[in-house]
Amino acid sequence: MARRLLFVGCMRKFVPLLGLTAVFAGCATDADQGTELPQPIDTIWAASIRLGDMFVLVPGTGSYDYIAKVIDPMTDKVPVVDPRTNKSIAGDSIVFEQAIASAHRAGIPDSALEDGTMQFGLWGAGFTGTHEQFIYVSYEGLRVPINILGGANTCTHGSVSANLLNYSGANALIDATDMYKRIQAWLPAHPSVTGQPRNIILDSHSWGGADAEYLTLEFAKIAAANGPWTDAGGVAQLPLTVAMGVPGFVIGYSFQGPGLKYLDPVVKNALYEVDRPDDPVHSLQLQNNGDGHQYTILFGSDFQGSYGVTTEEMSCGGVPGECVNP
Repeated sequence: MARRLLFVGCMRKFVPLLGLTAVFAGCATDADQGTELPQPIDTIWAASIRLGDMFVLVPGTGSYDYIAKVIDPMTDKVPVVDPRTNKSIAGDSIVFEQAIASAHRAGIPDSALEDGTMQFGLWGAGFTGTHEQFIYVSYEGLRVPINILGGANTCTHGSVSANLLNYSGANALIDATDMYKRIQAWLPAHPSVTGQPRNIILDSHSWGGADAEYLTLEFAKIAAANGPWTDAGGVAQLPLTVAMGVPGFVIGYSFQGPGLKYLDPVVKNALYEVDRPDDPVHSLQLQNNGDGHQYTILFGSDFQGSYGVTTEEMSCGGVPGECVNP
């Protein structure tokens, strides 16, 4: 069963409830204070994500080892991967769970995630095999088809420490341009199920978060250089980018930093960066516990949600709470 959250009024803490949608309405206030209006972080999801839209998942450093290396050798035409039984996929489950959580926050029904109404594409993990699609079984048990868009980000092999000098604005441009072009090619080859141009939602992590933020911040320049995302007789839009665990320093480029920011008052594209306070990659304190870079929150085997989207809880190696660092 899915865990759902909706925010209305003053309640600000995520409270995951098994099989229920938690809706908190209003709050106790003095009569002269009025009622607090929903905040942007409460409303951005439904404003950006509609039935028939597409999530593009952008994993980060070492994603070949975590994802593609596991799926490439599988012999089934459409392989099935489950993080509850596959430790490698579990290690990079973040972008999958983040996208599903984003859909939950937008009120998208589970059936639309499983039947292809909502499309999911994975970019940048360095697949070398012939698979075009695989099924990701979520921690909630949803079976979500994932389309392989291809591409290999410039840090897709190796560890964070081995890639520090690869975290650069020049590489972000290379990656963002390739991501843009692959989305551009995929859209007309896979027609919109609603007959209207799709919104593209980027859900990203680590160096993938840097790539996604770069594409979002430099979208106008990259689109001008490569042409629009033509889709269903119109142009697909990029209204929301969710980036988690973004490296705290990138050579030659500055990102926006944590929080929700609207970048263009006309098209209202938004960037939401989420960084755990104990994330060693965001702080570049790489001697700290690497589990702080994990945004899929588990208490033992009990799934709590995606940090920053459907839960504010943290865990470290399955133990509730922040990672304790030296």
